[in-house]
Amino acid sequence: MKLIAGILLLAVSVSTIAATVKVTSFKYVRNAGDAVHPLAELCGVVDGATSAPTFVKVLVDKAKNPAVYNTVAGTEGDFCVAVITYRGSAEVTVFGENAGVEAFAK
Repeated sequence: MKLIAGILLLAVSVSTIAATVKVTSFKYVRNAGDAVHPLAELCGVVDGATSAPTFVKVLVDKAKNPAVYNTVAGTEGDFCVAVITYRGSAEVTVFGENAGVEAFAK
C-alpha cells in the first residue's frame, strides 16, 4: 500500500512540473527609412520542458486578423521565428502546457 501511495505521489508531483516560456526579443526587421514594414523576429526560451522536441505556438495580432506560427525549440530551449505583424502583439505558448506569455514588438 505504501508503494502504491509513493508511486501516485511521484506521478502527481512530476505532472505538476510545467514548462515556462519567456520572450527574449521581439523586434521589427526594418531597413532605414522603412517605417511600415510588418516583418518582425520573435525569439525566446522554454524552461522546464518535459520532452524534446518542444513545440512552440505563436499567435500574432490576436485582437484583429490573427495569424498562427509554429516553431520548435532547440535542445537548450531557445527558439526564433519570423512573423508578419501589423499590430505588434504576440502570444507565445508551449504545446500541451498552460505556460504562455504575451509580448509587444519594439
